Amino acid sequence: MELLNRVALITGASSGIGEVIAKNFLDEGAFVFGCGLEEHANIDHKNFHYKKANICDEMNCKELVSKCSDVFGGMDILVNCAGVTGIGTIDDTSVSEFRRQFEINVFGLYTLTQASLPLLRESKNATIVNIVSELGVKCIPNRVAYCPSKAAVAMLTKCLAVDCGPSIRVNGILPGLTETPMTQMRYLQADDPEKERQKTRDRYVLKRMCTPQDVANGAVFLASDKASFITGDMLAVCGGGQFITC
Repeated sequence: MELLNRVALITGASSGIGEVIAKNFLDEGAFVFGCGLEEHANIDHKNFHYKKANICDEMNCKELVSKCSDVFGGMDILVNCAGVTGIGTIDDTSVSEFRRQFEINVFGLYTLTQASLPLLRESKNATIVNIVSELGVKCIPNRVAYCPSKAAVAMLTKCLAVDCGPSIRVNGILPGLTETPMTQMRYLQADDPEKERQKTRDRYVLKRMCTPQDVANGAVFLASDKASFITGDMLAVCGGGQFITC
């Protein structure tokens, strides 16, 4: 087991990629403290604890970290997975929507990371894994808020690696477009959902969509000792999409 007896705090653990990461960490022997905006998570495991929380609220973040310490005695791993996406150009994306995506994707991550540092610095195996996006390193049309917000997360990951080393490793994952409850609606609303999915697959060199399990595999690796000499890097889990322009 790659993460035996490690304590991980995982945001967005109540659905989508975060939920699958949490389940994989549990399979690898970790104790997982999950959080999200939902009342409950779909995980029933003796080593899993969940708390509803808003990571954009500083007091909520401090309470999460304190509760994680109370329940599991510390923290070794922070996985910043919570985030939002949105479709739109500058002509049809309001200032408030632009701000909302930055507030959650960037400021929420920053707020919880800052609150977690005292616990992480007590660990001998401390690491942070940020779920970024392939769109943090390239742009596509109609993502005027999302692409810049994820680019900020990519740069923030590198800054954190410098600031928090050598005691804490910090890395990011660049997932391709993954069909999760958050993104599924765009396919369900299409005139031909399967045709729309195929358009997504065709964006990638490997001609398939990213799955939550693909991202979870990368998160397990980066959080494990197998990645012990890796920090400030981006693991592209996007089938070659990081260098293909649309």
